[in-house]
Amino acid sequence: MRRVGAGLAAGLFLLGGGCLSVGPDYQKPETAVPEAWRGTAGESGDTMAEWWTVFGDAALEGLVADARANNRDLAAAVARMEGYAASLGMARADYLPSAAGQGAVEFDRQSERVHTPPEYAATDNPDWLTQAGFSMSWELDLWGRVRRSVEAARGQLEASEEDVRNVQVMLQAETAAVYIRLRTLQQQVAYAQRNIELQRETLKVVKGRFEAGLTGELDVRQAEMNLAATTAQVPSMKAGIEQALNGLCALTGRLPGELDALREPAPVPAADALPGILPADLLRRRPDIRSAERRLAAQTAKIGVAQADYYPQLALNGTFALAATDAGEFGRKASQDYGIGPSLSWAIFTAEKVRQRVRAEEAAARAALADYEQTVLEAYGECEDALAALTNDGERLAALRDAVTAAEQTAALVDELYRTGLTDFQGVLDAQRQLAQYHDALAQSLGQSAADLVAAYKAFGGGWAGTEAAPAERN
Repeated sequence: MRRVGAGLAAGLFLLGGGCLSVGPDYQKPETAVPEAWRGTAGESGDTMAEWWTVFGDAALEGLVADARANNRDLAAAVARMEGYAASLGMARADYLPSAAGQGAVEFDRQSERVHTPPEYAATDNPDWLTQAGFSMSWELDLWGRVRRSVEAARGQLEASEEDVRNVQVMLQAETAAVYIRLRTLQQQVAYAQRNIELQRETLKVVKGRFEAGLTGELDVRQAEMNLAATTAQVPSMKAGIEQALNGLCALTGRLPGELDALREPAPVPAADALPGILPADLLRRRPDIRSAERRLAAQTAKIGVAQADYYPQLALNGTFALAATDAGEFGRKASQDYGIGPSLSWAIFTAEKVRQRVRAEEAAARAALADYEQTVLEAYGECEDALAALTNDGERLAALRDAVTAAEQTAALVDELYRTGLTDFQGVLDAQRQLAQYHDALAQSLGQSAADLVAAYKAFGGGWAGTEAAPAERN
């Protein structure tokens, strides 16, 4: 009997080794890519992994490091990835036999009103019953249901790995953007305070000329109005600074107030190191594209899982138990109960349900393909938008620098002319208003240019090593 069972198990194992895998085999979709960028990109990708270092700002580098270590959204993404890793382990476990053990000691009484042949009648009724044993079942993966399930679970795990990288990319970019916003607001406040001091000095001059009878009261009131209007802009800027500090605290896992050291003003970060990768490399660079491709692979495998239900399932089952009413007989050969052999099950009356499930999985695969293609299209659009913004905002920044230089010279010249009585006060008002406007516009443009560079690196998928092969190429 043992030889027969062993031979049967070996034969079924060999049969399982030659199993088929129903359903479509995954093929990575062909994707059209531009031959070159329409905008200006860098010549190499040397700065892609830690792009924030191109600003040369130690505070920014520290914030990004803290965000990578302490951000809760990133921690949640890692935890979800670990959950998918466990799901893959569960799917792989279906390759192995399943076994269950059981045992009981109970006081048992059988009914005397049920017809029982004399030879099977219990000698002692009621009596104690002692039993223990185990059962085993091993499904032979004839049609590849388990293999396709493992493929789907692996695809979902690899997609979650890319999701972690994508959260990392977004987190680093958001941290840099909020930091740039903080420094931009601080620069706006600094310019506003410079103009407030200039306008206060002008108000003193106007009051002196009014008291000397050299000008009218209108000039005094206009000078006061100009000073009050400029002063009124500062509180909203300071509120923005508080919001930026609180935002950085949330991104780096801190409570509000723990980054007050950043209240000390510092220049707006600036750099001209453009991200540099070829359009064809974007498919390997962007984690969201890689994630969408892996989800498509996982969904393709699920079609095979559904199609496997069309076919019968073959399993090798075995049981072994010991049962006795006499504790002294428990464990002897006479108390043994065992069996081993194959079983076949085939849900022949649920074919329509299986067919509809296959249709649902095929539709989900088409949706996953469309999502992947849309992700690719949007990624190339984001890159082109970022490059265009860098170019145009860079030109605007250069023009504003010239405008501020001219406005400062104009304001100084008009002020001198007014003090000597060679021009009226309206010219001073106009010059100081324009100077304040250009100063504010310059600060915002400095911040926008830095933010554009951050957006470009984010669009190009910067922020992780990128030397690892794509998951599809590892399989």
